[in-house]
Amino acid sequence: MNTLERFKAICRFERTGDPFLWSVAAWNEALDRWVAEGMPVTDLSNMRQTNDLLMGPHDRLAGIAPVGAIFGMGKCGNPPWIVAVDPLFERKTLEDDGTHIVYREWDGTTVRRAKSHDDAIPQYLSYPVTDRASWNEFKKRLDPRSPGRWPDGWERMSQGGLDFSLPPRMEGLPWSQRDFPLGMNLLSLYGNLRNYMGLENLSMAIFDDPGLVDEMIEWQSQMALEMAKRVFAAGVTLDWVWIWEDMAFNKGPLVSPEFVKSHMVPRYKPVVQLLRDHGVSALILDCDGNVDELMPIWLDCGINATYPLECAAGMDARAYRKRFGRNLVMIGNVDKRCFALGRAAIDGEVAKTKELIRQGGYFVNADHHIPPDAPYDAVKYWLNETRKLSAYPELRYQVP
Repeated sequence: MNTLERFKAICRFERTGDPFLWSVAAWNEALDRWVAEGMPVTDLSNMRQTNDLLMGPHDRLAGIAPVGAIFGMGKCGNPPWIVAVDPLFERKTLEDDGTHIVYREWDGTTVRRAKSHDDAIPQYLSYPVTDRASWNEFKKRLDPRSPGRWPDGWERMSQGGLDFSLPPRMEGLPWSQRDFPLGMNLLSLYGNLRNYMGLENLSMAIFDDPGLVDEMIEWQSQMALEMAKRVFAAGVTLDWVWIWEDMAFNKGPLVSPEFVKSHMVPRYKPVVQLLRDHGVSALILDCDGNVDELMPIWLDCGINATYPLECAAGMDARAYRKRFGRNLVMIGNVDKRCFALGRAAIDGEVAKTKELIRQGGYFVNADHHIPPDAPYDAVKYWLNETRKLSAYPELRYQVP
């Protein structure tokens, strides 16, 4: 069974005992630390060498280039995270006091960041959308057909777009000939708006200018529909689609469940239906924080997967399995704080993973980026102990 077949079988709850690793996404400071502590990787400009080493030859996923939500402009998919506008704004320095720099970011926000940490999440000072007039100008950069979203060759496999080593025999072939899962970062109804306007401004606009907010949500849905249609028209199939929202904090949602039901669900449904009609296995809702109130709403409109299930926000994948059964595919919920606490804490997370993979419908991942306080030996220990759980001897890859 190849990686693509494994992925689909896990999503269908037909394959159990398989600790399929989704990623080893980490902050750049963590990656630098691992190299300093002996990780045999010489190129940290992207995740290719790191994934080849830590993910091994079996757990491989890929994404196509067109993006409808956010993406990382920094190395290894790290900050700056910007909304996918095309063309990008010019990145322009506005102030520099020697220790901090203020500049206009690629997505039109104005941010302040320490010069010593240019990949840290910045302080946001202003946003490109403040009213209807600024929205009308900004949305010109949200054309689903704009050439910058569709680089030459996007519909074929290419090493340049992958974070793992592509076998040379596959270079330039259509995606239909792949043996690994393929996905797309497609949709964001709330998360994008929050980045266009800022959390406080958006929260006020929901009450002060609901018509504008509604138009912006509708735009996101139509943009995603048009992008997905173009992908499918080109003969490209997708196995997963990423829906990015980040609309919760550690106690609950940033917007009322009633708002989600009335304004967002009707815009999710046509996109979900299109994806379902084209056989997408996992429609993944990416939302940090506590999503207890939101998960039933997402499930009701056809979204069937979630990430990252943050432990610090009270998320427990085992409880979700009992609550939602086979209606929900889950990614994450390995407490990222365990790596700094030692092997006993890691063993507890491995035991949790053993319970989760027993029924299928689960992919192993930390509950967000692995932090800089995670020693390389601890991460390697976690990966190796997790793979020992595999019911399939050929997949018990050990990081050397």
